[in-house]
Amino acid sequence: MILRAMPAVASGTGRATLAVQVEGDGPDKRGYPGPPGWGLGMRLTTSPCKKVIVKKPYKKSRNVINTQLRHRTRIMDLTFGTWNVQTMLQPRKMMEIADVLKLGIDLVALQEIRWQGQGEINKKNFTVIYSGPENRRGQNGTGFIISRKIKERILECEPVNDRLCRIRIRGKFRNLTIISAHAPTEDKGEGEKAEFYSKLERICSRVPKYELLIIMGDFNAKVGREERRHKVSGKYSLHEHINENGLFLAQFAIRNNL
Repeated sequence: MILRAMPAVASGTGRATLAVQVEGDGPDKRGYPGPPGWGLGMRLTTSPCKKVIVKKPYKKSRNVINTQLRHRTRIMDLTFGTWNVQTMLQPRKMMEIADVLKLGIDLVALQEIRWQGQGEINKKNFTVIYSGPENRRGQNGTGFIISRKIKERILECEPVNDRLCRIRIRGKFRNLTIISAHAPTEDKGEGEKAEFYSKLERICSRVPKYELLIIMGDFNAKVGREERRHKVSGKYSLHEHINENGLFLAQFAIRNNL
């Protein structure tokens, strides 16, 4: 999980998943085109809805019966992503970003929205949840843009601050906690970085163990190919050496088993 400012990809194992901005902005492995700076995140699959028991013989043909059964036991997919949009202050920028939902994306974690305050904007086909600074600075701001299908499943929203936003989504067997995160850049002070990860860790600690935790966002970090980093990024990082932001990220991932 090698980080840069724009493109993003999510990878997940076990209970928790860490999704970060990575190098590369072309189509993803499944062929979603996406605009520059866009990367797909996590594809989650729930169990089949229910079993269908046939009590009486059908007079319809076998092919028709099989088609109906496949339809009733269809598996529902949820596709998530993360995107540093750089700004949503421009006119019609929100509508442009909402176009990604037409690709079949259900939820996108957003960074650098740059809106003031906290709130929710409901449109016919999507909803934007945002968490920005109290004062009008034109900086930072995180949140989500979600499809109508996901909107019906939201249990809770928590706009934490201008760098963190959290939502909970109802699942069939387990609920999901999703965090949109935007870490300080490399040139920021060590104290500001430590405060960010401390706050993020406190949010993670409140997530019940039986829930699925997904963290998506832009961590402005580089994780190197050093052998001791393989537990976090594997052997094929895009960077030779880790930087300070990467060190913060790696330590956070190890402490939280991500």
